[in-house]
Amino acid sequence: MPVWVIVWLSISAFIQTYDACYVLLGSLSHVGGPLAGFWPGHVFYATFDHRYGTVDSFGSAQSWANLLEVIFIVWALVHAKKWSGVVVALIVTVATFWKTVLYFLVEISSGLEMTRQSLERGDLVGFLMVAVLPNLFWIVFPLAVVLTLGRQVYRVGRSAAVQLESA
Repeated sequence: MPVWVIVWLSISAFIQTYDACYVLLGSLSHVGGPLAGFWPGHVFYATFDHRYGTVDSFGSAQSWANLLEVIFIVWALVHAKKWSGVVVALIVTVATFWKTVLYFLVEISSGLEMTRQSLERGDLVGFLMVAVLPNLFWIVFPLAVVLTLGRQVYRVGRSAAVQLESA
């Protein structure tokens, strides 16, 4: 597994755990809660994306999915030098990619229900810089990992198929 993928997966596991804890702790971690000080960035982000400022079933489900992904990421990192680690990293990164795409699609399909207020107050730059741009990292980086690891899996699979055909 390439070093940059290992670095990305490590960062991803930390951020997903941190993010899931904020969401799942609900009123304890949200603005005014006794633990809100541990998540100042999230409290600010929640002013642009209300899914993060309220208890929302989709946001909660995504947070539970984050924690499951972290378990698989840790497993993949422990087995990073083995073929199984590469395959599990590929699978979990595909999940991360599509979960983020789904997050965007739910928001778009709802007519920007959770983020529209920032546009209504005329804060297009804030909307783009806070609600959109950071989330694009969760599409771009996983996609790059999927392409990188997918090529590795393809090459190994193709090589194995050629060996079987010649045998």
